[in-house]
Amino acid sequence: MGLLPTDYKELTRAIMTQSADDGRPVNGTFELTSRCNLGCKMCYIRTRAGDRAMKASELTAEQWLDLARQGVDAGMLFLLLTGGEVFLRPDFFDIYEPLTDMGLLITLFTNATLITKKAADRLAKRPPNRTEVTLYGATKETYEAVTGEKGGYEKCIRGIELLLEAGVTLKLKTTLSRLNAHEFDQMRQMSENWGLDFGASWLLSKRRDQCSNLVEEIRFSPKEAVDLEALDEKVVQNYREIAQREPTTAPDDPFYCLAGKSSFVIGPSGDMNVCIDLCLPRARPTEIGLVPAWNQVRQFIRSVAQSHECKSCDLYNYCTRCPAWGYTESGDVSSSVVYLCEIAKERKQRYGNLVAV
Repeated sequence: MGLLPTDYKELTRAIMTQSADDGRPVNGTFELTSRCNLGCKMCYIRTRAGDRAMKASELTAEQWLDLARQGVDAGMLFLLLTGGEVFLRPDFFDIYEPLTDMGLLITLFTNATLITKKAADRLAKRPPNRTEVTLYGATKETYEAVTGEKGGYEKCIRGIELLLEAGVTLKLKTTLSRLNAHEFDQMRQMSENWGLDFGASWLLSKRRDQCSNLVEEIRFSPKEAVDLEALDEKVVQNYREIAQREPTTAPDDPFYCLAGKSSFVIGPSGDMNVCIDLCLPRARPTEIGLVPAWNQVRQFIRSVAQSHECKSCDLYNYCTRCPAWGYTESGDVSSSVVYLCEIAKERKQRYGNLVAV
């Protein structure tokens, strides 16, 4: 492997890449619940907080810990705990605290609305390596328009402040849509006022369970999406460099990330899948063991072929289509995605014209 980089992000990437070559599941995600107390209109996963059937199907704390032990034995170093909203589980700390004794680098995702002083103080005693909080608006009106939760804005702000007062290191992020994009600068300023890093995502997919949501009504048009990403100079520079190169066609492997190669996701009821957006192949580690389930995941990604349309398309370098997007948009992991095709065309037109000039 040679000398490892000293920068944390580069080091993590190097470990992930080497683990993919070795076939080791170094990066895990435990989706402790799909239930959430918010009702975000664009959510690709959410079930109601009070869904009794969903709650009854969730793995127990001991089952999660057993899977974690097996993961560590198999080489897992990184673990993301996410939902839904993880603090809906009254046994969250029964899961979290033993995990901190396993030597894992733990990341925690939360909307912060259920954070109490007691929870913040308890989390601070064994802080995650990284905690990320999603903010859906800079005002009460916008936050509630996105989440449908009365009083949610105040609870979120209070939760953030309780975590900061307890000494938990945070990153603030947002998911942009037509409902809250007008408050992007305000949300970023709020983050700066707290002294926090801030990030945003804007590519909204349909639900992974094929149920309907409002994503097509509130996600950006292809032109709006390219205008939005152009606010990031790093993104602009990347596509300028792509435009200067000869176009290439898609490789045989449709998975351009490390999902299913060095990372996996286990859902609330115990299914092991490629990533959080793709609920396949539904291997069952609680029944056959984590390593055999991981081998099924690896076999699945090797079985997925690049779509014919994508394989011969000269927009490949401008496109972010992957099997998960194909699945959420059409139910077919090998299909092209019209929405992403149109975004790729917009990128080529914009950055290709810059080069031509």
